[in-house]
Amino acid sequence: MYYTLYYRNYMKSCNYTCPYCPFSKRKVSKEQMKKDKKYMEKFMNFLKNSHKKFNVFLAPKGEILTFDYYKEIIAQISHFNNIGEIVVQTNLSSDLQWLKDVNRDKLILWTTYHPEQVEHTDFLKQVNRLVDNHIKFTVGVVGIKENFKEIKEMKVSLNQLGKNKPYFWINAYKDIKNYYTNQDIQFLKEIDKLFEINLKDYPSIDANCKAGNHTFFVEWNGMVHRCWQDKKVLGNIYRDDLDDISMESRCRKKVCSCFIGYSHMENLNLDKIYKNSLLGRTP
Repeated sequence: MYYTLYYRNYMKSCNYTCPYCPFSKRKVSKEQMKKDKKYMEKFMNFLKNSHKKFNVFLAPKGEILTFDYYKEIIAQISHFNNIGEIVVQTNLSSDLQWLKDVNRDKLILWTTYHPEQVEHTDFLKQVNRLVDNHIKFTVGVVGIKENFKEIKEMKVSLNQLGKNKPYFWINAYKDIKNYYTNQDIQFLKEIDKLFEINLKDYPSIDANCKAGNHTFFVEWNGMVHRCWQDKKVLGNIYRDDLDDISMESRCRKKVCSCFIGYSHMENLNLDKIYKNSLLGRTP
């Protein structure tokens, strides 16, 4: 049996300036980097020394692969015998030479395309490097209307990869109510056949969810929550045994609108849709 751990790091840092992201264009000090590295190494050593099995999702506060120590630590984790998958969110802006050191059977990159931040050709070059290195990955984009033209163009380019093309998913923009017209929705469904799954918000109060049972959200200091939306502290991975704090519980939120949350709601059975990797969002 595998536990699923979503890990959120200490440091807030991103080289992009996306207006909808709370972590955009943040600079960090050497002291912050030092602390962040220490916390990440502690998490790595916890995984290494545990007798349990884990799937790990790194959900950073920004972009982490611009820092060498993350690349080194992720590569090490990918070779641990007790790791099933390690999934990493990235905007794919960093050098990819480090991928030669990873276990390709376990690493999945959850890559995100930001048309307003990177040229189409530059992003596609990085995609081709992933293909050449036999790295498993998906490509995602936020479905804001200003980027519809670029989204369509990226879909065409990815399709040209043939059998190597990754799943291209759309994150629905939900900050504005009734943002999409019916025509918009139809357009985005042509890009991502599963778009309507993400477009919905799911009633979650009292719903059965794997969060808090075998799926946990772990902060940089080891504090454990059911998921990132639930602030109740269940324990600490460096102090408590996950077997002791694991329990079947019902969601306390009225609505779940985030994929990494509702993907674990039992009534949705999304593991049957994202059958190659629910954690990696791979159908």
